[in-house]
Amino acid sequence: MNMFLFSKSVIISLSLLIISNNGFTFEQKDFVTDITLAKEMFDKGEHDAAIKYWESKQSAYGGQTGHYELELGTFYSRMKAFDKAEQTYLAGMQLDGKYPRLNISLSYIYLWTGRFDQASALLDETIKEYPDWWSGYYTKAHQEFLTENYQEAKILAEQSLSITETARGFILLARASFELNDTRSVISAIEEAINIEPNFLADLNAMKIYAVSLATEGLNGEAIAVIEEIKMNNEKAADDEELKKLLTELEKKK
Repeated sequence: MNMFLFSKSVIISLSLLIISNNGFTFEQKDFVTDITLAKEMFDKGEHDAAIKYWESKQSAYGGQTGHYELELGTFYSRMKAFDKAEQTYLAGMQLDGKYPRLNISLSYIYLWTGRFDQASALLDETIKEYPDWWSGYYTKAHQEFLTENYQEAKILAEQSLSITETARGFILLARASFELNDTRSVISAIEEAINIEPNFLADLNAMKIYAVSLATEGLNGEAIAVIEEIKMNNEKAADDEELKKLLTELEKKK
């Protein structure tokens, strides 16, 4: 059974309480309870205790659907224990059930450790197997951006957004467009991202390229307003030299 498709059916049918894979079953509500507790411990800084607790659940959830392995690998990844994370994701991918989030998580391990070719190959396989899933295109766009293939990154970000519009997808599109000097696309993409998720107003890097793009298009008043909003939403903005310089230049043009 395709676990990605199955997970969609869980959303549609709230009566389904079992995650199953080739004869292995466990109750979804128990899984959610246990992983929520582990994540709460981790987020409070109790990293070792959280991992130990989740490892103790291996007999209940491990070796079945890949969900357990994804969560354990994510804990390791957040601890920057990339070797352990990689091995855990690979173990999950060896299971018969298909859970493509493992592919995405493993690809990020490859990206973070500089193995761009491996990330690219895995993402190509993921897109081929799940052509209607936005996350494969988004992550591939991220890989292309990191390797400075900005035009390809832009195309892939647009493909991701054509399937599902996400704030981070628009932010990535904006960043690729900025590197290509396409300031109009930057402006529209950032505005779409903010409409979806207003919290991106606190994203210093994204808002900086927004302000620069507005100024490049001659929208100086709007650029000044954005800079002031950045300073309100991000305490680091007041000390940002690039913003200070841009604001000084814009003030002179008033």
